[in-house]
Amino acid sequence: MAADGASFDEAIGEMVDALREYAEDWQDRLRTAPNHHDNWGLVQLIALSDDQQLADWLVGTGR
Repeated sequence: MAADGASFDEAIGEMVDALREYAEDWQDRLRTAPNHHDNWGLVQLIALSDDQQLADWLVGTGR
């Protein structure tokens, strides 16, 4: 997974979007793939977090 942007905040926003897309893909088809099966915890984190919480998690700030 990768993200880029014109600024750090923009890149974090892109990464949040990429995480959301991954969680969707995991639910649709990746959960049975051997190299993705164990990512259920990440998918749960994504599902239970709002965008700001995910951004904080990515940069390591606990607000």
